[in-house]
Amino acid sequence: MLLVHPPACRSTEAPLGLARLAGFLRANGLDVECLDLNQEGFEYLLGLEAPRLAAEDTWSRRALKGRAGKVADLGQAGTYANPGRYGRAIADLSRALAVTSRSLSPGVEVGLADYHDEGLSPLRKEDLVAAAEEPGASPFRALFEERLASREPQDVVGISVNFLSQALSAFAIAGMAKALWPAARIVMGGGLITSWVLQGRISLEEQFSGFVDHLVAGRGEEALAALCGLPPPWRQAAPDFSDFLGLGYFAPTRIIPYNFSLGCPWKRCSFCPEKAENSRYQSVPTDRARAEVAFLAERYEPGLFHFTDNEIAPLHLRSLAANAPGRPWYGFARFSPLLEDQGFCRDLAASGCRMLQLGLESGDQSVLDSLCKGTGLEGIERALHALDGAGIAVFLYVLFGTPAEDHDAALRTRDFVASHAGLVDFINVAIFNMPVTSPEAAGLAARPFYEGDLSLYCEFSHPAGWNRGEVRRFLSAEFEAEPAIKAIIQRTPPIFTSNHAAFFLPWASLDLGGAIRY
Repeated sequence: MLLVHPPACRSTEAPLGLARLAGFLRANGLDVECLDLNQEGFEYLLGLEAPRLAAEDTWSRRALKGRAGKVADLGQAGTYANPGRYGRAIADLSRALAVTSRSLSPGVEVGLADYHDEGLSPLRKEDLVAAAEEPGASPFRALFEERLASREPQDVVGISVNFLSQALSAFAIAGMAKALWPAARIVMGGGLITSWVLQGRISLEEQFSGFVDHLVAGRGEEALAALCGLPPPWRQAAPDFSDFLGLGYFAPTRIIPYNFSLGCPWKRCSFCPEKAENSRYQSVPTDRARAEVAFLAERYEPGLFHFTDNEIAPLHLRSLAANAPGRPWYGFARFSPLLEDQGFCRDLAASGCRMLQLGLESGDQSVLDSLCKGTGLEGIERALHALDGAGIAVFLYVLFGTPAEDHDAALRTRDFVASHAGLVDFINVAIFNMPVTSPEAAGLAARPFYEGDLSLYCEFSHPAGWNRGEVRRFLSAEFEAEPAIKAIIQRTPPIFTSNHAAFFLPWASLDLGGAIRY
């Protein structure tokens, strides 16, 4: 069995989904190989000979000439202590990728976190089929051909698709695999496929004109085991990252991702995709999670753990505080009474917690109540102070344009963030997207963002006239221009955002000197 992670999305660590599948399937006796064609794709594009590429302007020529040095910069801790140097590396690598991809495939532009094709949309089923029918149109075609054709015929090819930016490449890989191995069963799963199925965009029986044999919605371990004829009971196992150790991810240390759960333990927030999809929350037992994290720390010696849960539930936060994983770590959590306890936050910090990603969403209590967030501003304020006192950085998420918000409520969010700016290290600012299948969408005048039958979100007429145009003008003129907030935005890493944020913290909090890179 061959498992593939397609381009293009952020690449700072090995793909956890494939590592989980590999660990499980190998523990149950299957022969599995994993390919991270996302990271290999970046290395391929950034390693091509410059004479083959068309670069007419000075910036493009400079970016192409300095590619290797900029990649090396992202692998050095000192770069993150120099925001100017870091920003130049990001800008030049983005430029080099854009120039290179356009030279190989006119109309296609690859970025460090995205993939854009002027002729094909990942939101149209017919375009995904077209990508499978003409895989040679991909700027990664030579890499895909070399990495697939050099292998023995495969019985099963599993392709993990988590982001829209991966979809066209995923189908190009499916088309190549079908051409090479007509008898192979092509299986697609991952976060994007799961959302398409659970939100009714496609059925589990969809085969995309014969290029896909099976779709998997949700957890893939048992589905693949059953597909391969392995009867239960199945052995559980820790993720296996061994196939990815030779790759040079864009980070100054080895990051090992791990998740304690799938889904969201709260799942009550209005307009949330988790609620719209009604996906089941599944949690790893704390004893097993503790043992797996300890095993990963010993086997791979990471400089940083990234816990990728939608929310690290209080049960697992308590377990982490009581049983330090032995390495620095960061991840998403929820504002809760647990984080208002200064003693608990100090225990979290002692366990290695360097940063928590936290969803404020709004600084207006009535908006929070309407969204069913289950959080109060007074408790959020106490948590911010407790985390700051413990030395845990905060990556804050705010959301504008929800149906319950208006301009006055948005101003209250601005004022809340500005007045607590000294307690916030980084920030993510987003405009609300309404899930197509949200029950609330039926009561509003909704229209699609883009043409296509696979869109998960829609635009809507705001009941208070607080539409996207007004929200964007507010963000530019009134929110991002606020000096205290502007300072937070300026120190938030571009493109890689939370994936790199921990490396901008004081160096005493992350001992990267002896850390191993991939």
